[in-house]
Amino acid sequence: MKTAAEGSGRTGTDAAAAVDVTIRKVEAPSVEAIAEEAKKGYDLLLVGIERTRAKSGFHAEAARIASAFEGPLALVAGSNAHLQEPERSSLHILVPVNGTDVSRRAAEVAIAIAGACACPLAALYVSNPGARAARKRRTFRARRHEEAIVKDIVDLAGRYDVSIKTAVRADVAPDQAIVTESRKAGSNVIIMGVGRRPGDKLFFGDTAGAVFEHAPISIVFVAS
Repeated sequence: MKTAAEGSGRTGTDAAAAVDVTIRKVEAPSVEAIAEEAKKGYDLLLVGIERTRAKSGFHAEAARIASAFEGPLALVAGSNAHLQEPERSSLHILVPVNGTDVSRRAAEVAIAIAGACACPLAALYVSNPGARAARKRRTFRARRHEEAIVKDIVDLAGRYDVSIKTAVRADVAPDQAIVTESRKAGSNVIIMGVGRRPGDKLFFGDTAGAVFEHAPISIVFVAS
């Protein structure tokens, strides 16, 4: 898989494999440069820049870069030690899952990262935000559905020899469940599967927006 990455490249003697790094000396990331580079057939744009958050939503620079790439996107919004000492900061990952394709792909990314750094990983099942009545009277069928989704993620992690803890929250809104569980589990990064919404602004939906606003830790949005 080819990956277009925003940020500086670095090589070292401990590198597991050779990495093809292209460095362009520009004062700021250029939308035109990203769009031109994307024509080379990359499968994923990984955006990791200093200014990702704004007072309301994403910083305009991050939004412009994302808009220049039509394919799958991983947008990293670092916080706390991950910004201050990125090379020395450990990871403790929480990945929300709900049975959708986008959440499963985010789980695949989380499992791959956890396997590479041998860091703690937890999966949280969160229910559909519109299923309030179902949350009040969780049926046997609903519980079986939750268990099947969680088991799928556990099996996926097992195939890569990655240990994973699980939790189920179906009694509160998804964004509240995610933020609360991240604090409870001691997580310092959330890897969240999202879908791009149409419009001029970079928007991944209400749940992702609320998590982005209220979670005081690093977040990786995987849009596929």
